[in-house]
Parts: sequence; C-alpha cells; structure tokens
Amino acid sequence: MLARRNWSAIIAAAKIPCALIVLVLSLAGVMQSVPARADRPDFDVIPLTLDRGDGTLIALEVEIASTPLQQQYGLMFVTALADNQGMLFVFPKAAMRSFWMKNTLIPLDMLFFDDAGVLVNSIADVPPRTLSARRSIAPARYVLELNGGSMARFGINGVVRLLLPDSLRSN
Repeated sequence: MLARRNWSAIIAAAKIPCALIVLVLSLAGVMQSVPARADRPDFDVIPLTLDRGDGTLIALEVEIASTPLQQQYGLMFVTALADNQGMLFVFPKAAMRSFWMKNTLIPLDMLFFDDAGVLVNSIADVPPRTLSARRSIAPARYVLELNGGSMARFGINGVVRLLLPDSLRSN
C-alpha cells in the first residue's frame, strides 16, 4: 500500500521555490508586466491646426503630453487613432529630442517643431515596436505624433507650421 502523503506540506514546500523563481526572473527582467490600459495617465485633448504654407489648414484633435509621466507613456499600447487624431508632446524648452517605439503598437509619423512652431524635421511611417531612436535634427520644443501615412495623406511637407493655442505658447 502506498504511503499516505501530506499534500498540504508538499504544496507548501513547492510554493517557496516557485515564488523564488518568479522573483529572480522578474528581477532579471525576463518577466515584464504590461501596464493595463487603466494605468494610462489622463491627457487633455485640444483642437490643433497645422498650416501647410499654401493656404491649407489641417484641423486635428490631439492629446497633450506635457508632464514627464505623460511623455514617458505617450501613445504606448494605443491600438488605433482616428485620421485627425494624434499626440502633441510639449516640452518646457527646445532641445534635441529622441523617441522610440518599444511599446507603440501602431506606425506613426513624427513631426518636430521649434519654439515658434516651425517644422525642424519629420519622420514618416515609423514602424511600431522598435527600439531605434528617432531624433530631431535641431532643437525642438514640440513633437507631434500622427498615424503613419498622415503626412502623405494631408500633403505635409517641409514648410508646415504648428499653429499653437495661447495656452501652449505661454508655457
């Protein structure tokens, strides 16, 4: 006859090594938790206009990323944007800017603007989930992220200007 086992003792003994393995793997970065959508910071949404320089104005609705937490989170884990939506990163002063797409799930167009809202440079169709740095070529205070392909769809070229509301210019 088989010996009677104390299953609760066996289970309790197994929990310690399993918990230790989970702890070690998480500290090593092997297990990474994905923030839930509920963890996304709140963003103000404002209307924003781009001037193509040829008399054409492009009306957008953008989320404003002005705090370090908002800027760190950005469009991570967003699965879709409407054609006229995007995110405007607003920094306290112009500086060289660098962005990556590690947890960004959709392709984006990135437009870098100086203090006056003049386009510094743009990068079209940045692929999602990449670690390659996307940089401004000159100091930028504002960075606008739109759906990949938006620049081509809107006819945006090197002379586009960001028309900022007073509330953003005074910051």
